[in-house]
Amino acid sequence: MDEKGAYLNGILKECVYMCQSEGYTNGTGWVCLLIKMLYGLKQAGREWNNELDAKLRNKGYTHLKSNPCMYIWHIGDDVAIITVWVNNLLLFATTIDLMNKMKSDIKSKWEVTDLGEPTKIVRIKITMKPNTIAISSSRYIDHILQREGLCRL
Repeated sequence: MDEKGAYLNGILKECVYMCQSEGYTNGTGWVCLLIKMLYGLKQAGREWNNELDAKLRNKGYTHLKSNPCMYIWHIGDDVAIITVWVNNLLLFATTIDLMNKMKSDIKSKWEVTDLGEPTKIVRIKITMKPNTIAISSSRYIDHILQREGLCRL
């Protein structure tokens, strides 16, 4: 899933002033006090992560101590997992009902695009077959080796 405008969702806690953006000036030279986050602000990513963390925890998800970008939710023997990469969410569930619950939890908080079953994330190829998930970064490794003028063995 892709969260639209993720960095715009955080809450701006500091007073931040900025000059009017190019193309949006009215000739006054005014300096603006921001009341919302903007892409490019140093704190935008952190505040988006704080927002995501708070809302997922409120829904009963806990993040792994070994990886704060991975959330888990248990019900009996069934497990739901959400992995976070900036504004992209990769969802795993042991049942279709649990997958639908995760999607509903996320859609109730943010505007998202469901991108369907993943085939690639962070340059890692994902291949899914019944009872099997395989990941490979060989194409990315080949690309790096070619770029550096090296050949792959």
